[in-house]
Amino acid sequence: MSYLKKTMNNLYVLAMQIRNLTKKFSVDYVIKDKWHLPIHKHTHYELQYIIRGKGQHIINGNSFNYERGDIFIVPPQDNHFFIFQERSAICIVKFNEGYFENFLQDKDFKLLLSSLSSPRKKMLLSSDCRKNIGELIRLIMTTHKKKSIYQDIIIKNTLGLILALMSEDATLMLTKPKDEKIQSILGYIDEHITEKHLLSTQNIADMFAINKTYFNHYFKKATGSTYKKYVQEYAINTIAQLLIYQDKTLSQLAFEFGYSDESHLSRAFKSHFKQTPSAFKKTHQQR
Repeated sequence: MSYLKKTMNNLYVLAMQIRNLTKKFSVDYVIKDKWHLPIHKHTHYELQYIIRGKGQHIINGNSFNYERGDIFIVPPQDNHFFIFQERSAICIVKFNEGYFENFLQDKDFKLLLSSLSSPRKKMLLSSDCRKNIGELIRLIMTTHKKKSIYQDIIIKNTLGLILALMSEDATLMLTKPKDEKIQSILGYIDEHITEKHLLSTQNIADMFAINKTYFNHYFKKATGSTYKKYVQEYAINTIAQLLIYQDKTLSQLAFEFGYSDESHLSRAFKSHFKQTPSAFKKTHQQR
């Protein structure tokens, strides 16, 4: 079992951070150079539309590449976080099942909504469907910003149409991508994230029978990220989660993840999250 998945199992016992939606529907935006939240789950559905940017979306320990126009569905109780490889903008449409209370009288719509809880998260759509859904999401974004007596009707029916179009058109991406080798490499990184000597370019290139001089080119082509940056950001996101939910000091985490000392980890953490580890921990334990 991978390091992150073992961590996830422990965090279920320790109560992973759960983000709640206090109303039936909401539209939020993330426009940042780096993802700002630790690994978390929610009690609501999230439809995440990538407006721009590239990187990885880690859902239940599985890594999916993302780019402009991609759409993800994250149902209740799935855990996830992003690794941004460049400045990214994401529109996040959040809704509870109760938002579609009237629609759920239709057995077909009820089946459609329940299908979103499958283990398949990234929607692979035809170019026409991507274009149509992109326009519908922009309609939701525009309508949500301006108040009108028809706002709820327009948004609810548009969101229902998006879900129906996706279900009709989509080939849902399974957790195993087309390139099985890169998935094996990502799994190896996850399993050995605390063992830096095993994650050297030379060792991992040898492990997966890839020429060392070609490895970085291969990894960036497959993931959109340099190998070094991916490992650094994966480690710092894992450390953030452990900092919140496990009784470990920063010094212990620095030692475990191969930093020379606590101050080096603190600087890397602040550079990524724009907060000191202590401030980050306090902020997220209060939620």
